[in-house]
Amino acid sequence: MSDLEEPKSGITRRTVAKAAAWSVPAIALAVPTPAYAVASPGIIELTGDGCKLPGNATDIFKGYAFEAIINNPGGTAVTLSITDITLKGEDLGDVTVVNLTTCAELGSTFVVPAGTTDLRVAIITEEAASSANGQLNLTYTADNVPDATTVTANAAPPIVGNSCNTYSDAEKACIEAALT
Repeated sequence: MSDLEEPKSGITRRTVAKAAAWSVPAIALAVPTPAYAVASPGIIELTGDGCKLPGNATDIFKGYAFEAIINNPGGTAVTLSITDITLKGEDLGDVTVVNLTTCAELGSTFVVPAGTTDLRVAIITEEAASSANGQLNLTYTADNVPDATTVTANAAPPIVGNSCNTYSDAEKACIEAALT
């Protein structure tokens, strides 16, 4: 517009278009989320901490107990099923999950209630081909939507004695109870 032109009064098409563009995301956010959307990666978060189950040193078989945090802040319960776990590419066999708060064994397939946040669990493996640490790969499904989580595990000392400080004595007792 030049200095000689008078400004137009009223609302321009550009102003209407800008307002419409800003209003669309607000409307989209108000739409209910489909149930499968809560099954995005991140329901199981591996902390990278864990302990080796000593095997030959005690009656506990040789495996691992990896710490994990489970979150399902959505409004719908989610069924999780752990389908595979490997360390350094080596299969760690079957797994069971133990709720460290209630000491309940959840198994490898379990329901995470809606609104669950920061549920601390131990993922216990059946096997440990070697005692070396390395990249831990956990694959699970959440209501039949595949998700994969990969972390690098920290040092995993034996669960007996004071060298394993990932778990309290009470949590170690929960883990040992799940193994019997």
